[in-house]
Amino acid sequence: MPKLAEHVRQYGYADEQGEGKEEISWNETFAKARDSFALDPCSFPNTYLQYYLYGDDMVAHTSPDHSRANEVMEGREKFVFDECRKIIAEGSAANTQLKIDEHASYIVDLAQAIAFNTKRRMLLIVPNKGAISNFDNDAMVEVPCLVGAEGVEPLAIGDIPTFQRGLLYQQHAVEKLVVDAWIAKSYQKLWQALTLSKTIPSAKVAKLILDDLIEANKPYWTLN
Repeated sequence: MPKLAEHVRQYGYADEQGEGKEEISWNETFAKARDSFALDPCSFPNTYLQYYLYGDDMVAHTSPDHSRANEVMEGREKFVFDECRKIIAEGSAANTQLKIDEHASYIVDLAQAIAFNTKRRMLLIVPNKGAISNFDNDAMVEVPCLVGAEGVEPLAIGDIPTFQRGLLYQQHAVEKLVVDAWIAKSYQKLWQALTLSKTIPSAKVAKLILDDLIEANKPYWTLN
């Protein structure tokens, strides 16, 4: 573990050449894990944290004219669709270049654990219910679980550090306010939710984003 921590401290999740994926944005994301780890060296960071902890950097290095979605559509999506067409045309997957990775096999691993009662340890999103002892019981959390024929058994994590708990509390408040806003059809609560989000820098920007979202979703949103 110390050797892995030292690598992440120097390179993030990229290799020593700053690479690891074909897509440029993923290589940048893997390298950015170094900054998240510098802030909280007690745990290996989720790559999504770059948007919450370094939002200004992400905005500065992201083009609205060519986003990650465009990169995926031009790269991975095109490759997968082309390979699928080739499989259909040949009537066989024998010559496909598609490779099964851990994400592709995850649902199969989950099904096997349930079907054969393997008690496999997997990361799953479940109701907290005390798994993280110093966090809200009604929150959905991603924690290690044992999976078998009788379902999912979350493993006890215990208390988490104040920094991590603060991040979780803030995001949980955002999500609860979004639900409250939908139920009450409340503009105010949705504005509050966006304002609390760490991906949005201020209440002023949150209001601008909310007004744009309302305009774009007029047929579906009715807020008071």
